[in-house]
Amino acid sequence: MKLHWQILVALVLAVIAGQLTGMDATLYGLRFYDIYDFLGTLFLNALKMLIVPLILSSIITGIAGVGESGAMGRLGGKTLLYYMTTSLFAILVGLLLVNIVNPGIVDGEPAREILPISEDIDTVAERVEGRGVGDVVDIFLRMVPTNIVAAAADGQMLGLIFFSLLFGYFMTRIEGQPKQVLKDFWQGLYEVMMKITEWVMLFAPIGVFALVAKVVASTGFAAFEPLMVFFFTVLAALAIHFLVVLPLLLYLVGRVNPWRHYRAMAPALLTSFSTASSSATLPITMECVNRNAGVSTRTTSFVLPLGATVNMDGTALYE
Repeated sequence: MKLHWQILVALVLAVIAGQLTGMDATLYGLRFYDIYDFLGTLFLNALKMLIVPLILSSIITGIAGVGESGAMGRLGGKTLLYYMTTSLFAILVGLLLVNIVNPGIVDGEPAREILPISEDIDTVAERVEGRGVGDVVDIFLRMVPTNIVAAAADGQMLGLIFFSLLFGYFMTRIEGQPKQVLKDFWQGLYEVMMKITEWVMLFAPIGVFALVAKVVASTGFAAFEPLMVFFFTVLAALAIHFLVVLPLLLYLVGRVNPWRHYRAMAPALLTSFSTASSSATLPITMECVNRNAGVSTRTTSFVLPLGATVNMDGTALYE
């Protein structure tokens, strides 16, 4: 059975298992919930373990390849233009549906007055109050870390990506044996990380099962009913973006068969659905794009790590 079918079966079984066991069911004195938590955390940790070395090696090797061909500026420009375009479409789709459906209004009243929402409204307001264009400055400051090792340890991906871009670019500007040694080192590291990713992917169905079962066991479907209108509004907007906007871009701009591409990306899509993390799914995404979709390593290694950090279509639409 292909990996995406294994993951899909794991998703269905996870919903059933989580609903049946709940928070309290035990096996030889050990709660099923604790088993789900252990396996899910172990799988997520394995994916996150790969992120820093994979981002470093992939971007550096990618930039080194692109830099030597002189196409870096063009690739970078196309990538940023694409990311801004898809984010804009996602925001417009989200705004359109939320204004048509009005999921925040239930029977003429604000939903927060009816639903048992634990988040303090004042606390949320404080977080966003006074935000403006000036906050963009903070992004540029985060982009240049004072300590690259600390940035990697703290998961500051933007700083890590910026350093990798600089390192890869200037690696092409040196000559002789040092240049070749560095190229061989980073290429070797990248290939090792992809091999480890393939190995971790073998456990994806188990990890996905545990992650989903844990959520279902702890929340069940009781919390779903009062948020149903909001849930389906978000789902409908995501479906329009995923099934209409992106396939049209794939077909009209990329000249790629959307169905074939989605089929190649199925393991990454299902894993990201389960983990709810672009960064954690990055190793599997790169594997699928490179090996299944046939995109060159040079393009993959530049576009995807950057996209996992800055191209948040789903989040933009959801907000």
